[in-house]
Amino acid sequence: MRLSGNGIHGLEGCYDQLLSWCDLLEAVADFLPCHIDDRFCETITKGLLTCLNSTYDREEQEIASRLSLIMTGEEMAEEIERMKMSRVFGRKSAQDVVDVLVALKKGKCPLSWDAVGHLLRSFFCPMRSHIKEERQLVERIRKALEAAALAQRTDVATEAA
Repeated sequence: MRLSGNGIHGLEGCYDQLLSWCDLLEAVADFLPCHIDDRFCETITKGLLTCLNSTYDREEQEIASRLSLIMTGEEMAEEIERMKMSRVFGRKSAQDVVDVLVALKKGKCPLSWDAVGHLLRSFFCPMRSHIKEERQLVERIRKALEAAALAQRTDVATEAA
């Protein structure tokens, strides 16, 4: 079992896109109250949940399916539960961001500017932490796979000698 170069590259691309949006949302939160461009609202509302769901699908394929390489059964169960809860929170938080941006675009946001800032931060701060944790898991899995490949090459070389 190998980490797919394309899969990891695709997952990193998803992470980079999410981090870019986190940076944009942070800039908006830092400068509220401000005018929020309609195109910005449309870009986020059309793409954020799609990107987030693609990221979560790739995490399932590239990370969750390989946790047994680095964890015991109990640790795996706990990690899978953590990942599920993180995804539930991430999706809900992203939907809140989309909803508030749609409301702002329509000029009908019931929230104060401070509340909008807090809502945006409730997405991008945990999302950055999520990405950091998942990247750490990817690195641990990569090292475990490299060690297994090295052991296999050593076994083959020993048998051949």
